[in-house]
Order: sequence, then structure tokens, then C-alpha cells
Amino acid sequence: MYQQRYWNQLKELKVHVYYVQGYAVKQNKYDQMINIFLAITSSTSIAAWALWEDYQFVWALIIAVSQVITAIKPLLPFKKRLSALNKLADMLSLIALKAERDWYFVAEGKLTEEVIHTKWADLKDDALSAENKCLKGITLPKDKAVLTAAETETDVYLNSTYY
Repeated sequence: MYQQRYWNQLKELKVHVYYVQGYAVKQNKYDQMINIFLAITSSTSIAAWALWEDYQFVWALIIAVSQVITAIKPLLPFKKRLSALNKLADMLSLIALKAERDWYFVAEGKLTEEVIHTKWADLKDDALSAENKCLKGITLPKDKAVLTAAETETDVYLNSTYY
């Protein structure tokens, strides 16, 4: 029973690691897309004067949108989330590595159920502490696509490593 519980915790940790990494990649892409849009609109504004007469409304709309994005960009959560997610991914990776290191002793029956239970609880405590330390009130909306990818990646990893 405790072996299975430990295995499930190890699997959950790996999913969490891959999820946080995938979420960070997605946040970075959003931030890059915004920066690219702003760079293009600001650098092409001079060249667009030639098009101004033909597409006055379209260009005015693009400039207005870029100005609004520039104004609200500091309030967008991408940069703050990205920094927290990168730290969290590193911490969770270390916790998962510790869990994998101990899995041998758990799987081979070299530990008592009491010790396995303690190690299982410690893993849960460590993961929660890492989240609290890194996220500090930052909310992460659930992303089903990232979660599905993380679960798939975890299954591939665990099957190739332990079976």
C-alpha cells in the first residue's frame, strides 16, 4: 500500500515538474508575441506613413492597440509568472530527483512502511513549500492542454526509466 502511495506521489511530482515547465514556456511565448507586436508597430510607424492615406483607419487602429498594450504591459502577469515558474520548476525538479533516488529503496522493500510513509509525507510537504515560496500569491489559471502534455511526458519518462 505504501509503495503504491509513494509511486503515485513520484508520478504526481513528475507531472507537476513537466506542467510547470510547459506553463512557463507558454507564458514566455505570450510575452514574446506581445514584445514582437510592439516592436513591429513601433518600428514600422515611420514606414507606414506612405500607406497612411490608403489605410488610415487600419493603421490608426493598430497604433491605438499598440499604445494600449504598451500602457497595460506592466500589469500583465507574464513576466512575474515566468520568473516564479522557473524557480518553482527548478525546486520541483530537485524534489522529484530526491523521490526517484529513494524509489529504489521503496521498490526493493528495503524500507519499512513507516519510513516510506514519512518519505511520502516529506515529498508532499517539500512540494507545497516550494509552491508557497515561489508563487507567493501568484495565481496560475489551469491549462488543460499543458496538463495533458505533462501527463503524457511523465508516462513516457516513467515507462522508459522504470519498465
